[in-house]
Amino acid sequence: MSSVITLDQLKPGEEAILTGISDTVSTARRLKELGFLPGTPLTCVLIKKRGETSAFDLRGTMIALRREDSSRLFARRNERRS
Repeated sequence: MSSVITLDQLKPGEEAILTGISDTVSTARRLKELGFLPGTPLTCVLIKKRGETSAFDLRGTMIALRREDSSRLFARRNERRS
């Protein structure tokens, strides 16, 4: 079983399943409204500006987050089996 990480630790091409959000109520609400809900699969698509911004494919929609926000979202990496 893989350990829990934050989304800012994902590299482009890595897939994960969102497990939770750790933040204030208002920020957590905003992230949930964007679709970052526990159990949601996502893929890291792009990292820009020395890691300060990351883009994630979330149910067919690309959403960019600042590192400040992606570090508040917890996930488990999807382990690909050969």
